[in-house]
Amino acid sequence: MGNKKFSRGLKRSICIEYMQSGQSRKEIAMKYGLPSTNLLSSWIQSCLSPLEIHEKCASLPLETVQMDNEMAKEEIHNVAELTALVEAQRKQIEKLEKQLKYSQDKNLALNTLIDVIEEQGIKVRKKAGVKQ
Repeated sequence: MGNKKFSRGLKRSICIEYMQSGQSRKEIAMKYGLPSTNLLSSWIQSCLSPLEIHEKCASLPLETVQMDNEMAKEEIHNVAELTALVEAQRKQIEKLEKQLKYSQDKNLALNTLIDVIEEQGIKVRKKAGVKQ
């Protein structure tokens, strides 16, 4: 079938056939000329509701359900890793924001100190463009 476009309705029908037939994803992919079994998996997620997936899985052979459970566990693990990474980055951003605020406050304090000293008639800042 090559690069054939599948309507949403046909995608749903193929997903339901897979989930109720007990055939493997590979068998269904070959039957409909899909380039990979991953495409069928993505259709299941995008075309069927979680309730439909749960109901259709009830008729699947146990080994197919276990294989899908392994994929789900791997996905949960990936999400957990990403969540931990995001949390670590959030903490790093928080730390850097504190350091930036400290530096800004320090800069303000030093400039204020220089202003007070210069009000006393002591020149601290150099004039721009003047060579000494």
